[in-house]
Amino acid sequence: MRIRRRVIARRRLLPRRVRHHPLVRAAALITVAMLAVSIAQRTAATAVEARRQWGQERTVIVARDRIVLGNVIDADAVTTERWPAALVPAGALADSPVGRTAIATIEPGEAVIAARVAPEGLRGVAALVPSGWRALAIPVGPTVVALSVGDHVDLIAGFDVASTNAGRAPAFNVAEDAVVVAVDEQRITVAVPEGDATRVAFAIVAGTVVAALRTT
Repeated sequence: MRIRRRVIARRRLLPRRVRHHPLVRAAALITVAMLAVSIAQRTAATAVEARRQWGQERTVIVARDRIVLGNVIDADAVTTERWPAALVPAGALADSPVGRTAIATIEPGEAVIAARVAPEGLRGVAALVPSGWRALAIPVGPTVVALSVGDHVDLIAGFDVASTNAGRAPAFNVAEDAVVVAVDEQRITVAVPEGDATRVAFAIVAGTVVAALRTT
């Protein structure tokens, strides 16, 4: 009852002819319209601010399918997308990498970055050898552990007892964390830092080199 009395009292403040006057109605409509415009402007300003925070969009090359290390990228394996600048990883390619070799596995939906593809013109083993490293072929026997391109291995050299003054054949690491860049039935090809290349080459010639698979 109190609420109803208050409403009635407020209505009495304005005569009926004033409340229903066309100008009053027009003023009310203008007020509602101005409020709607104000809300729209605030919404647009919020959207602009959000876009400013995310940054302008950039063109990014994205893997459509899984690109395996060692594969030459073809046109069907990648697509072009527009990403907010804040989401684009450093080194992301904007130009097509078609024809270049992947030197790391690239998952579907992942941006293709320069560090995961070989320079233009390099293919095969040469594309997988890191800059400043050297590739060497190591003969393998039937008991060697099965290896794949991209595996990381330690290279352990063993020498015949007759070639040393020791009472047993010594064995020691000649390179750590080498990268397998090619595999066939007779040999594995590994990439090692330039400083290890001479030591590994000597071990291949003078003794036997075994590749021990690393898990980390």
